[in-house]
Amino acid sequence: MDRLLSALALSALAVAPCLAAQSPFDATVDLRAVAADGEPSFLDGGLGELRFDDQHDGVRIGDIRLGYHDDFYQIVHVTLEAMSYGDDPHDPLDLTEALIEIRPFPLNGWRSRLKIGAFYAPISLESRLEGWRSGYSLSPSALNTWVGEELRTIGMEYDLDWLGRQRGHDWELGLAASAFGWNDSAGALLAQRGWAIHDRQTTLFGRVGTAGQTQSAVVPDVREFYGIDQRVGYYGAAEAKYRDALELRALHYDNRADPAAYAPRLQSYAWHTRFNSAGARWTPSEQWTLISQWLGGHTDSGEADDQYGWEFHAAFVLASYQTGANQLSARYDGFEMHQNAPALEPFYNADRGHAWTIAYTRQFGSHWSVLLEGLQIDSRLAARVFLDEPVAAVERELQLALRLDL
Repeated sequence: MDRLLSALALSALAVAPCLAAQSPFDATVDLRAVAADGEPSFLDGGLGELRFDDQHDGVRIGDIRLGYHDDFYQIVHVTLEAMSYGDDPHDPLDLTEALIEIRPFPLNGWRSRLKIGAFYAPISLESRLEGWRSGYSLSPSALNTWVGEELRTIGMEYDLDWLGRQRGHDWELGLAASAFGWNDSAGALLAQRGWAIHDRQTTLFGRVGTAGQTQSAVVPDVREFYGIDQRVGYYGAAEAKYRDALELRALHYDNRADPAAYAPRLQSYAWHTRFNSAGARWTPSEQWTLISQWLGGHTDSGEADDQYGWEFHAAFVLASYQTGANQLSARYDGFEMHQNAPALEPFYNADRGHAWTIAYTRQFGSHWSVLLEGLQIDSRLAARVFLDEPVAAVERELQLALRLDL
């Protein structure tokens, strides 16, 4: 594994300048020094809620990202995003997004957009960097960690925007609607492992939990982007922007999966997952950014006579201050998940906790940056009793990242 990590890092450092020389391509190499004392990671068969644990600290690869962005005929835009995390020898590089976006020229203050492919729903107010990475910390909130783990729109999305500022108004408004498939496992990881905070997005052809040499009996590996039934899911979203100071978002999501549909290949039922989300980003000055988001919903799986449901919700508040090349951010997360089943059932799970994150970024020129992040999660996860571990845990992680953007 160490040889694989070294090979990936050296290859990326060698290839990245070549890619950057061609306008459609860009790349990021993120190398880290990690100190962690959390429970065994979910990536290694455990029930830890951090990406790294004390068996996987030291020098690590944060991610190696390759991106392709190009325009055709001025209105057709192609995006490909691929990631490597250096922790799965069977899947060293995989796509996280692949889409075509058609954006006709605005007409009388109205703009239409059509996305086709695999991409993220318009939920996150943190993930502003290429590759759907947070612009404020290494690890996004618990809410957006789950989005990166279990949600991807594989289908199409249509957006209609009213560009009020072009007409002399202070507001801009937008509506979006999507139809998608291949997301019938969304909810499985949240119900079985609980919430987590980390920056490892699930790739389109990858799984969650395949990196470790042993797998937990409580949380088997999950293939997220797989069609189990023939139903089409949907979401609808709304957005409002006031000048450059305020952005509001709301979304309703329903994958419409049939919880009684069974996939023998996955040895799993479909998960019917639906939720609402809402958030606001306020930028009162050039230095300050304040973000708050909430997401809450329900998921259930299994045949009608043996079906259980899980309620879940998460929220966070974030404050970020930037002056020159320095940025300091702090975030508080709160989260909860519980199963609608008696505690005497063979498998019962609930997760409740909160987390604090502090992150500092220093930019050195246009290509290099250093990021320091401290993270602590306090949680009570019922499923830990199945591994003979205490239900309550305090997990800490300190990461120092050296990032090259090309």
